[in-house]
Amino acid sequence: MKQLTFALSLSLAPALMGSSSAQSALKPAKVIESWFIHAESIGDPVAVEQGFYKAAGLEVTVVPGGPGLSPIDRVLAEGKTGNLVLGVDYPQNILEARVNQKLPLVIVSVDFQDSAMRILSWKPLPSAAAVSGNFAAWIGYDKPIKAAVGKGWEGKVNVVNQQGDPATLGGWLGRQYDYASAMVYNEVMVAKKQAKEKYYTYSYKQFGVDWPENVLFTTEDTLKKYPKELAAMVRARYQGYQYAFKNPQDAGKILAKYNPNLDIPFELMGLTQIKALMVTPETRKNGLGYVNMAKLSKMALQLEASGLVPNASTSGLVQAVPSGVKP
Repeated sequence: MKQLTFALSLSLAPALMGSSSAQSALKPAKVIESWFIHAESIGDPVAVEQGFYKAAGLEVTVVPGGPGLSPIDRVLAEGKTGNLVLGVDYPQNILEARVNQKLPLVIVSVDFQDSAMRILSWKPLPSAAAVSGNFAAWIGYDKPIKAAVGKGWEGKVNVVNQQGDPATLGGWLGRQYDYASAMVYNEVMVAKKQAKEKYYTYSYKQFGVDWPENVLFTTEDTLKKYPKELAAMVRARYQGYQYAFKNPQDAGKILAKYNPNLDIPFELMGLTQIKALMVTPETRKNGLGYVNMAKLSKMALQLEASGLVPNASTSGLVQAVPSGVKP
């Protein structure tokens, strides 16, 4: 019996060694999220669990974000060590970092073709010029309202850190602030349930600010060093979103595994809104992650006009990596 066991072990050894070799051949990589794992970032954990990254030769770790954690700083740190890394942030933050800090960051794709941000207001706003008072927003989420108000926004808008429950809207619901920044897949839904008095919801597009959101970015050196790997990574990531849109219940179970604190039915309601932001005529034609350069150029001009960047140069800002994934 011992001889048989030994022989069997020898017969299995090549297969086991091959499996180990295949695992070690996978290229380590990271996706650094801008916030905690939830519906907004569902494509990444789904791509991991469904094996899309591994099929592309990648061993991807999804790194959650949170308060005080800059995806830009974290991507730069990974890039400096020569690691394969992608981050998620807002395009205005990437542009500001390039122009104001001279950081070698580059946008490779865009998740949200339209803005998910809305303005919750206790009074009607016939135009952005009517905005005046305390505006609650997460740090880094205040640039659109500043651009909408335009030059001299400092004398009209006092941006305060959004805080309180539920979904960071406690202060606004308690009438501590005149306005609050809200996402269609989160705070907007909460306000519908929680607000006891009449309020108004506005999109930034109504005030002439029409920016894309949640861009995928990396460093210039990383893109030069790993062009094929990054292309494979981008494709696998959007395959994750594609799967989530078609199989929301399965995707919700994966989401719960990565963040057990989530209200999954609420997140799946939000996923419907996210799908509408990502699946557009442009992405149906060009694939998920399509980069609309005209929108980014207009964004740069509005940031310059509001004094947030010294110039509106978008030179080098984008090196698009098409996903080839149709929704």
